[in-house]
Order: sequence, then C-alpha cells, then structure tokens
Amino acid sequence: MSTELIQIQTPRALSALESSLDAINEAIATNISGGGITDFDLPRVKISGGASPRWIVPTLEGEETLARIDGVIVYARDTRVYYKIAFGKGSGKQPPDCSSSDGITGKGKPGGDCSRCPLAEYGSAEEGAGQACKQVKQIFVLRGDLLLPEVVSLPPTSLKGARQFFLKLTTQGIPYYQAVIGMELEKAQNAAGIQYGKALLRFVRRLTAEEAARAQQYHQLCRTLAERVPTGLDPEVRDLGGDQGPL
Repeated sequence: MSTELIQIQTPRALSALESSLDAINEAIATNISGGGITDFDLPRVKISGGASPRWIVPTLEGEETLARIDGVIVYARDTRVYYKIAFGKGSGKQPPDCSSSDGITGKGKPGGDCSRCPLAEYGSAEEGAGQACKQVKQIFVLRGDLLLPEVVSLPPTSLKGARQFFLKLTTQGIPYYQAVIGMELEKAQNAAGIQYGKALLRFVRRLTAEEAARAQQYHQLCRTLAERVPTGLDPEVRDLGGDQGPL
C-alpha cells in the first residue's frame, strides 16, 4: 500500500491544529449541553443486506454505498439491547425495553445484572439459537474530512471477528484509537438462508506520535459524548444477520 494512499485515509481532524479540537469541544458543550442528543442524532453508518453487502454512509447530499471505509476508531463499547416486540412485528422505532451501555448492567425491563438475565442466554431468542437480548459493539469512527465520528453498530454476527481484531491490536500493544483501520463486508448467510454482510476489520497502519496525541484527545471527548447516546439500535441493524449461537 502506498504512502500517499495511507495519508489520504488519515482523518483530517487528526492533522488539524489543537485549537480546532478546542473549537469542537466548545461546539459540543454549546449545542448539546442540554442533553437533547438522542440515539439517532449522530451520523450512522449502516450495513446493507443481500448478495453484495455494502456500507451505507450518510452525506450532505443523502447516502452513498461503499465497499470499504477507512478511519480511526476513537471510541468503542460493548452494549446490549432487548426489544420485547421484534422489529417488523409492530415495534417500529420505539426505544428498547431494556438496554445496557456497558454490557454488564441493564436498564429498563427486566434490567439488572446482564450475566444473570435469562434473556441473555443462548436459545432465548424467538427464532434460532441466539439471545433475545442482543450483544452489539458500537464503534465511533473518525474518517475523511469529518470533525465528529460516525457510529457503526456491529450486530452479533460480526462480534467474533471484531473481538479477534481488537485482541490482535492488544498483543502488539496498540490501543485501538491509535491505528488507522479499514472495514470491509464479507457476504455470509444464516441458517434460514438470509444473506447479510459480516464486518471485517483490517489494520492499515499505526498513527504517528502527533496523530496519536490528538486521537487520545478525541478518545476522551467521545467517551463523554457516548455517555449521552442511548444504546437502542437502528431498525436496519436489529435483525441483520439473524440469530446465532455462542461465538
């Protein structure tokens, strides 16, 4: 891979002056300090289904589809979400009945300790061997010319690969927010014959010391921002890929 291509993939925000980050912090404090941000306010990158899965990326002009997106994961969290009424059966865009922003403690009904919840057991889903309360990895990706990250919600079928990727970074002593990564989609099919896209994360390069310092600031900023963002899923993501058994 050429050096020129790698530089293009580096988010512009990580090359900006530190004063630019101060301006972003001020804008966030001014614009959302009232707590009005909801799950659908941040830009969402979605996954299309079918035989040729693509990333669906929001733009000022609408949406575009990409085979690959490149950027820096400035924040990631493991979450859980439970809808008593499944999407497509009357739930619409209602908030989840129970959710967890850390994958440990649920808020809602039934709420409580996720590890002891029967809805988190494999086989509890209405169909398939999956969990009624779905595990979802939310990653906040900074890419291109954007000054704030986009949110990508990886469904259960993409979790094993994501976990293995993060583990590989750990073995090399690289915090996830200090690397440029590429995300592609691999065509897969569940037991019911439904085709879907499974996310593949690939290492591109480690950030320079200067970029890493700014990425650290973005990481702290997004940690605070993420606390304002509920964990309910986009309807398109809720049932993507179907249920599956233990990973």
